[in-house]
Amino acid sequence: MKPEIWVSIYAAIVGTGALLLNFKNWLDSGPRIKLSLIPDGVIAGGDPRFDDKDIVILTAVNRGNSPTTINTLQLHEMPTWLSRLRRRPTRCFVIPNPQLKGYPPNIPFELGPFKGWNGVLRKRQDYVPDLYTGTFYTALYTTHRDKPYLARIPKLKPKPETKTL
Repeated sequence: MKPEIWVSIYAAIVGTGALLLNFKNWLDSGPRIKLSLIPDGVIAGGDPRFDDKDIVILTAVNRGNSPTTINTLQLHEMPTWLSRLRRRPTRCFVIPNPQLKGYPPNIPFELGPFKGWNGVLRKRQDYVPDLYTGTFYTALYTTHRDKPYLARIPKLKPKPETKTL
């Protein structure tokens, strides 16, 4: 083969690699929210007036490279996989004050790159008698996305009994 053909093949490979790298960077740009959940959380320490038991703690971390704003925290009940797939909850509850006791309101909140946000869900027996059925999801709404970020509240495992001798 002629050297011009080898040069054109090399240029095509390098150009395709650069295009794929730019495509990957485009996919990775923007905010990327990672949710983690503590289903049976307890807050202790500091002032005893602000201690809290039997709460659900939601942590959101922005792993992307641009900021976003957290607008709303909601609780959705989706009993079937079809309602989860279609994102059609049977019941929906808005959490207007998801902050810890003694702290200022934390919604709306600008979540910058590599920053975190904590929200708290307090149990209300009059609305939701059993939060740990496995059908409830926390839904975090942000400004950069039309659909919410969901985190499932799992069924609680029974605590092992301790035997005394």
